[in-house]
Amino acid sequence: MEEIIKIKNQGYAEYEELLLERDQIRKEAGLLKIAYTKIFGELIAHLFEMKITCIKKKKILHFCQAEANKGKTVDLDAMMVQINREMREYDRKLAQMIAENNAANASDHIGVETLAKIKKLYHRLAKMLHPDINPKTDVNPQLKQLWHMIVVSYNANNLEELEAAEVLVKKALENAGWETIEIEIDDLPGKIQKVRDEMMTIKGKNPYQYKFLLENEKAVEEKKESLQREIQEYAEYEKELDALMDQFLTGEVDFKWTMK
Repeated sequence: MEEIIKIKNQGYAEYEELLLERDQIRKEAGLLKIAYTKIFGELIAHLFEMKITCIKKKKILHFCQAEANKGKTVDLDAMMVQINREMREYDRKLAQMIAENNAANASDHIGVETLAKIKKLYHRLAKMLHPDINPKTDVNPQLKQLWHMIVVSYNANNLEELEAAEVLVKKALENAGWETIEIEIDDLPGKIQKVRDEMMTIKGKNPYQYKFLLENEKAVEEKKESLQREIQEYAEYEKELDALMDQFLTGEVDFKWTMK
């Protein structure tokens, strides 16, 4: 299977290695996101939930103030329909955070030996089926589906699925009569530069940048403390909003106030 593809271009070996390195960096970024979420996800979700609770209460107060300024009685049903509609995107983001937290916490620890096998097997399969290397992949539905299976399995660290994919790839290529494919890649220098740029972009932003925080125990503890302080600040702010609402409902104030 190692000789399935023959390349005419000079510089192809560099291109191939860069593609594999880029994919490894992408995967590392994904793993860093999981690690970050395991440590901070619950606190971040809790903080976001408190933020949207305060936003919702501010909207209720704003609605009530607007109706009071018009001399109208608040229609609670109409108010909640409007506010729930405005809060829909916040609620969606919170649900997404919770789902990501659950997925991260459910992810298994993978041993170093298994990770090495996964990396080696992925490299072997990518050299045969990566769409940027083998143009047959994108035009053949079976190969395209197999490549998708390989990428998903690789990112999920599923060695068993990758091993199954290797058997299926070999069979598919043999059935198609593509034991050897000779191709020439257009604008190889341009493609090499594009991959280099992609790698720089991935490394320059989160989640890849999380690695520098996660490697520093002191920074991790400081981050946790910062989130906890912010949660406490929003808890105090929520109490202020509740007090304003109580004052309005009891008629103690005429509800002339400036929103934060």
